[in-house]
Amino acid sequence: MAVKTTRSYAWSILVLFLIIGWIYPVVGIMAIICMTAPVAVALVSGKRKWCAMFCPRGIFNDVILAKISRRRKVPAILTSNYFKTGFLIFLMANLVVGIVNARGDLTAIGFVFVRLVSLTTAIAIVLGYIYSQRTWCGFCPMGFLATLGIKAGNLIRKPRRVPELSQAQKQGVILYTGENCPACDRVKEMLQRLKIVFQEINIDRNKSARDALVAGHRSAAVPALVVDGKLIKDMSDDNLQKQLAENVRLAG
Repeated sequence: MAVKTTRSYAWSILVLFLIIGWIYPVVGIMAIICMTAPVAVALVSGKRKWCAMFCPRGIFNDVILAKISRRRKVPAILTSNYFKTGFLIFLMANLVVGIVNARGDLTAIGFVFVRLVSLTTAIAIVLGYIYSQRTWCGFCPMGFLATLGIKAGNLIRKPRRVPELSQAQKQGVILYTGENCPACDRVKEMLQRLKIVFQEINIDRNKSARDALVAGHRSAAVPALVVDGKLIKDMSDDNLQKQLAENVRLAG
């Protein structure tokens, strides 16, 4: 029930932050929580759990932005490490310069965070509308730092045994979904409309399935459509129909 409540209403935290932040800028300092949480959770858990389940902007993208997204293929440049690194440097440089120029004034410091969150939210909405709703998540600076933290941790930690995908999860059409996920419902409706026989696995209810998904495909984002063991990365309507037509025998 907690997961359902989070995914249903947690997006409002982002909206309230922006509204209150422009009126009382000092509130903007609270953005530090959402900036450090993805990295901290990733370092402790070895997974991007914050990004997948708790990030207010990510939930806003899934619950609200998904309703208007044109669901087109995201340009490769936006998910390249070069772009991620450059955008991270740009964001951090603006943050540091703004804080330094604030000269210890908490209101001014808070306003620096409010401006950056407003800018990045605008970018997320524009790109989410033009491409897929989670386009921003592909190059989010904090998500990128979380990923780097996980990779660094894997180098120094002893390798642990990760669950393997079962034979049933390697064949046929598997749709990994989450609680209150409109994008998941869209893909499920398409599969049903095309009369595709598929297995649905809710990773919010099945933690071992989540771990297996991460182990097999290095992702815990939903919806995740796997056809004969291959993760379909481009979830646009046109590509989904093309992939299903090429890989699955339609019933009837």
